[in-house]
Amino acid sequence: MARTGMHMTKKGFSFQGPADGVHALKSWITPEDDLFLVTHMGFLEIDPEHWHLDVDGLVGNPTRLHLSDLQAMPQREYMSVHECAGSPLAPTVPKRRIGNVIWKGVPLSLVLERVKISSHASYIWTSGLEWGEYADVEEAYQKDLPIGKALAEEVILALEINGRPLTPERGGPVRLVVPGWYGTNSVKWVGSITAADRRASGAYTTRFYNDPAASGMKPVWGVAPESVIVSPSPNDLLSADMPTKIWGWAWGDHQISSVEVSVDGGGSWRTASVGPREGRSWQRFELSWTPTSGQNILLCRCTDECGAGQPLTDARNAVHTVKVEVDP
Repeated sequence: MARTGMHMTKKGFSFQGPADGVHALKSWITPEDDLFLVTHMGFLEIDPEHWHLDVDGLVGNPTRLHLSDLQAMPQREYMSVHECAGSPLAPTVPKRRIGNVIWKGVPLSLVLERVKISSHASYIWTSGLEWGEYADVEEAYQKDLPIGKALAEEVILALEINGRPLTPERGGPVRLVVPGWYGTNSVKWVGSITAADRRASGAYTTRFYNDPAASGMKPVWGVAPESVIVSPSPNDLLSADMPTKIWGWAWGDHQISSVEVSVDGGGSWRTASVGPREGRSWQRFELSWTPTSGQNILLCRCTDECGAGQPLTDARNAVHTVKVEVDP
């Protein structure tokens, strides 16, 4: 049942993103106008005066927090990539919905300390307040985090993005943010948090956003290493024998240690320079290149500090390809 002071402004699944896709992502911090928006059941608008967060379950002190309570608690900023895992109905199709933003809010760990979480709790369930239907399922948008991740310093109840209060479209007034994990885990319009000794049983936890694995189904959690070429784009005018620069972004839950670029469709690879990261931000890579006339097929691939890389095809983090025409 909907609470007082809220209504759905747009119903059903929707996606918004820059017309030029990843080629629009030219700045270190992604402006909101260039940051994708995805919703499963619609957009929810909440009167901040009526918003509250119920924290219960395996806790010693069940608590209801209002927006003013969160605003009075210690807050922190954290820079992180924000990436959609893509459609749960087509998990191997790359979507390239990505941005790099600065979140600000209250560490979830402080809220859990405040309610005296039990030592028996192994998962934290977070539920959004929106309602509606997605893929023939009509239930709350609920996700869970292993307790270790929930207590990590970077996981916050966000109040701001890029220095501005969260808008309703971004999940405001309060959303969960789990840096380094796919956006599906960062629940918008948070209304309740429950400490539990098992995983949540809802469809968004058990059915959607799960990948096949040797041991069964594996939840879509940590962002796999991925990279994109921002420039040149297919629309750029390039001339043969004129030096140019291939550059883009690489990211993942773990730091990226190397990026390689191919200018011949994957026939050979060259090592690009890779910049640093802050928090769980993306990292810029660059490679100087003198193109030859005709069609050139550019690819990029990255490897993280744990040795994980990008598959060529059939994965949400498959290698990115850009075709460019070079004038004689």
